Amino acid sequence: MFNTLSEVIEYYQEYHLTKNKYQYRADNLGYFDDYPLHQIKRAHVKEYAKFRRATVSNATINRECSFARAAINCVNNDYELSISNPFEKVKFVEKDYIANYLSRSEYDRLLLSALETNNQDLHDFIVLLTMTGCRPIEILTLEWSNVHLDKKQFIVRNHYSKSKKTMYKYLNQTALSLLLERQANANGRYVFTNPTTDDRYKSFSKGFQLCKKRAGVNCTLYDLRHTYASWLIQKGVGIYTIKDLLGHGDIESTMRYAHLDYSQYVSAVDLID
Repeated sequence: MFNTLSEVIEYYQEYHLTKNKYQYRADNLGYFDDYPLHQIKRAHVKEYAKFRRATVSNATINRECSFARAAINCVNNDYELSISNPFEKVKFVEKDYIANYLSRSEYDRLLLSALETNNQDLHDFIVLLTMTGCRPIEILTLEWSNVHLDKKQFIVRNHYSKSKKTMYKYLNQTALSLLLERQANANGRYVFTNPTTDDRYKSFSKGFQLCKKRAGVNCTLYDLRHTYASWLIQKGVGIYTIKDLLGHGDIESTMRYAHLDYSQYVSAVDLID
């Protein structure tokens, strides 16, 4: 029924994912089509990792192997097959990930820089990313119909969220006040409607590059999401609450911020002083 890994992945994409989702992973995994599906062994996976490591990180390789593993498990379940899965329990050591986040001073300089360049939309975009922990695409695609200021929340629809689940995002007073002001002057269906095109902004990357250079701050737009989580940790918010606020699928993704709340460790070692 399935002779190659590519055939398995094609079935997985067609019947269990949005069409052509992760096609770039499928293309790379075409490496294994030199082998009949039932002959792929763990040694071949290690060879693949060595081949890919010349151009990508172990984190990328792990995601590709996870994708292949899920595809094989899928056809095994759907057709009650017993295809050996050489990608099971495969995980290559990844580099330690340290999230970059801004200090309050750096954040303030970014906002001032945006205003000094007369870019109110960029200023507001930075504020909302930092005060909600959203990914840039989630704010860029946010429509007024999904904003409920009376409930101090807005909805990120599943097709725009990374987890593919509809999520509720909650507004502090800063974010609420900003959205109230923008709503009073709204000129389109999107919270960030480009007045030139009457469609949503596609990106703020170019303006942000100029803004951060002027402010002397080294960060990416995605680092504003890290900043949100880091500030919450430092204020004593529980790690599981932060997990839910960020929309993480598992606690491991959130634990990258746990080291920022070091007070408990200081208290612990003080016990033997």
